[in-house]
Amino acid sequence: IRLGIKVQGDKKNPYPRAVDYFVVPEEIQTCVGEKPKKLSIMFPVEDPEVFAPQFLKCYSFTQGLVCRGDGITCTRKVDAETGDVASHTTEHWEFSQMSCDPDTCPELVGDPEMGIRPHCRRVMNLLFVLPDVPGLGVWQLDTSSFYSIVNINSCIDVIRGLCGRISGIPLTLSLEPREVTPPGLKKKTVHVLHLRSNLKLSELQRLATKLPQALAMPKAEEEEPPEDLFPEEVLPE
Repeated sequence: IRLGIKVQGDKKNPYPRAVDYFVVPEEIQTCVGEKPKKLSIMFPVEDPEVFAPQFLKCYSFTQGLVCRGDGITCTRKVDAETGDVASHTTEHWEFSQMSCDPDTCPELVGDPEMGIRPHCRRVMNLLFVLPDVPGLGVWQLDTSSFYSIVNINSCIDVIRGLCGRISGIPLTLSLEPREVTPPGLKKKTVHVLHLRSNLKLSELQRLATKLPQALAMPKAEEEEPPEDLFPEEVLPE
């Protein structure tokens, strides 16, 4: 499930453009709608590191995921000949374990002298089930929005605080407008994720006494960047 669509620009490579609804596959549109702004979801496991892993990630149009770090260490895809991050000219590459410092890494903060624009961001891979959709599949939604990640993490903490758990609780995942003012830019409206429960507190507490059956979870797919990784203001570059 995606947060944007790919559009064809003047150049050869299509680029992602954010939309104000969830982009869902055709096979489930009869269950959730063609352009839903809300989804009924449940998390099948209790560990947020499993259903909402979050890492600093750097992507390349030609190489996919080229660096993944946790702020301390990272795994980087490097050119075997030059030792630089793998690029479109790389013929042979290897994975290298390196230190990850968000305050100094040029991929995250940029390096004007080297002509490096910041293109590493924190990415959340959200995995959940859709109770209204037939089958037992696990769905994935990726976001690099600071506001969305903060919202989701905060809501998870609140719901777990009230219920003592998060798995098996009926929740509503929504995409809602919000005015923000990014550093150095004009105020604009973006659409961010929210996580809520429509149940009364008494109903939530009753649910908390019924432990759900644990399910096996697949690992998050990480090779494709989220649609909101590339802000509109930098796409022309």
